[in-house]
Amino acid sequence: MSRATRIEYPGALYYAMGRTIGGTKAFPEDEYRERFLRFLGRRVESGDLIVHAFCLLPTQYHLLLETPRGELSRWMQGILGGFDQWFNVRNGRAVHLWQGRYKAILVERGPSLLECSRYIHLHPNRAGLSRPAERRKWSSYRNYVGGAGKPAVPWVTTRTVLGELGASGASGNQARRAYRAYVEAGEGEAPVSPWERATAGLVLGSESFVAWVKDQVKGRPLNADEPSLRRLRREGLPSPDRIEEAVTAEFGDPRIKGPARRILAALLVQCSSLCPSEVARELGVTPGAISRSVPKKGGSRPFTPELSRKLRAMATRLSLRSKI
Repeated sequence: MSRATRIEYPGALYYAMGRTIGGTKAFPEDEYRERFLRFLGRRVESGDLIVHAFCLLPTQYHLLLETPRGELSRWMQGILGGFDQWFNVRNGRAVHLWQGRYKAILVERGPSLLECSRYIHLHPNRAGLSRPAERRKWSSYRNYVGGAGKPAVPWVTTRTVLGELGASGASGNQARRAYRAYVEAGEGEAPVSPWERATAGLVLGSESFVAWVKDQVKGRPLNADEPSLRRLRREGLPSPDRIEEAVTAEFGDPRIKGPARRILAALLVQCSSLCPSEVARELGVTPGAISRSVPKKGGSRPFTPELSRKLRAMATRLSLRSKI
């Protein structure tokens, strides 16, 4: 079974969500919601998490989180595991409550953060639980707009999101009105899920932010059970077919044993998202043959200086970053 890729660093922002197995109601009563928020609040009070937005539905939770110290997985494991254990004791159960691992996308500060907050605050409306949004007690919307009843918790941070509307220098009432108008403007629009817009299902933000994230994970091994990381690494890279076409045009047929095949192997391993075992299967050779085609730090060079120069030029034309 595939597992979710986690990209963690201090100061990262995430939209995290999860749902229960088989539609079990995680929050059938207020006592359950209060308990879940208590687990979450402990991490806020200890400085491990900053909560920018949340909403609780009967079978789901949606959280917009910041990790000042990184380690999202650690804090989520404590929150979800603690609530799971409490839930089972409370109900005389001995089975898992949550459906697999929680989902999380990395969110860029700016418009993406603002959009995620609105999506979360309107989520109960889309589920038919309440209209307008402020009638839903178990979300952070009341922390933002005020005057609609006491917020469920006091520890939601609103200044970052409000600042994205240019409201950081406005009075409290002006900032709340600006955010209310922004959220209400989205009520009549067809919602675009951040999960659908996230690059490789992992990163939501500008092209430069996605490129920065890709740079952070470029050295991480491409494991078969992390398809999302594999998709992220492939974003913006030429396809293996395009690389093969370029090699064929300049060096000959790489499917025939000879220099062209070694050249293609080197380019695929060094400049694409394919791992060596995948390249070996693609070319119908052994992993050892692929290894001999790839330069190693401090080892012998498999290509002459002139050929290496041509390969670097080809990598540049294909908008690749070659290590050859």
